Amino acid sequence: MPNLRVLFYLLLIGFAFPIELPRISCYRTISLPIINTFIEQETTISNYKSSLRFKGRTNQVTQSLFNQANYYWVGVISIGTPGKTFIIDFDTGSTDLWVPSIQCLSTCGNKAKYNSSSSKTSQANGALLEITYGDGSYVNGIFINDTVTIESLSVLNQAFAEAKNMSGFSSSTFDGVLGLAYPSLGTFGQLPVFYNMWQQGLIPQACFSFYFNPNPDVYPGGELSFGGVDSTKYSGSISYVDVVIPAYWEFMMNSVKVSDKIICTKCRAILDTGTTLIVGPSSQIALLNRAIDATYDPGTGLYTVDCHTRLLSNFPDVEFSIGNITFILSVLQYLLIVNDGDTQICYTVFQGVNLHDNHGYLIWILGDYFLSRFYSIYNVNRNQVGLAKSISYSYIQIDSKTLFGNFSSKRYFPQFFQLFSFVMIHFIKKYVCF
Repeated sequence: MPNLRVLFYLLLIGFAFPIELPRISCYRTISLPIINTFIEQETTISNYKSSLRFKGRTNQVTQSLFNQANYYWVGVISIGTPGKTFIIDFDTGSTDLWVPSIQCLSTCGNKAKYNSSSSKTSQANGALLEITYGDGSYVNGIFINDTVTIESLSVLNQAFAEAKNMSGFSSSTFDGVLGLAYPSLGTFGQLPVFYNMWQQGLIPQACFSFYFNPNPDVYPGGELSFGGVDSTKYSGSISYVDVVIPAYWEFMMNSVKVSDKIICTKCRAILDTGTTLIVGPSSQIALLNRAIDATYDPGTGLYTVDCHTRLLSNFPDVEFSIGNITFILSVLQYLLIVNDGDTQICYTVFQGVNLHDNHGYLIWILGDYFLSRFYSIYNVNRNQVGLAKSISYSYIQIDSKTLFGNFSSKRYFPQFFQLFSFVMIHFIKKYVCF
């Protein structure tokens, strides 16, 4: 498919006084466990295309997000006139917006459903959405145009798909997905929500940013800001790096290290709010987990560590060098601890999957366990991503005193009571098929 010309008309705005951003709050929910063994997958990223122009104004908008037990974050939008409310997964790893259709019966379960005949602003579109995922799940539907409202912003005549048949989403707490990647990952000819938001002059800058709070007890659990950056949600400097292939939000990491062990240099990576874990090439993830002294568990596709007799001080940090800043995850930020009867199992959040971009390079995916510690910025105009230390970086939840050699773990240990293999499904759904 031919690339479309990108044309930005920039609005110069004086910031002599604070501007209120559109904010979307994030909220936390819990999904049911699903076992999936389809984790050794490879795929290709398609070429970039985009059409964008700016016509006006205004303030940022921030959407509150719900934290889904630290596995994914969702928010609320409405579609149509009058508006129908949907719980949405805001996903930087895909592009299209889709929600269940009123014509979707048993396969859509109890999810909220869109009814075009009930909306005064619906318009026919006719394009088809047909997605089959690597685990056998799928979404089939048809595109339609209607008003999509996110907090105070109403995006007019927005194309989205109403799913008439879907499978594999029964355990998810969200109704649909709103993609925030580049247009090349979406259905040809359908301009994504964020691009229409900018084109219609609803936001002052062609960028958005995410804050995820790892504390499961706060409400809301984070926010998505459209049109700017919320400086109250991070500390220190922002490290900006260029997007190398405008499809996913792909960039170059300088290196990944564990203590003095170099795991990779000049590694390609993606920031993806729709992936829970930190995913990398299988051989590099195996090397990283060996440096942590972790053992592969074929039943889950994850790596386990001894967290009963081993002291916290014996676990190394993992360092990601991105731009001019090194982003560090300590042991209690990269362990996933689950109850298994009367005992507890400790997994690392580093999962091996061989994923390629459209140039054939292996890539890393920095998912929510990374993004809940570092504020992330996505700038379409400059084709850059930015990262800074989140204000919630140091949060650790209190839990059992029996782990880590009884090493006062009550001060450090994050509490996780369920391991949802949904995180593996969530990854595969986006990266295996297009």
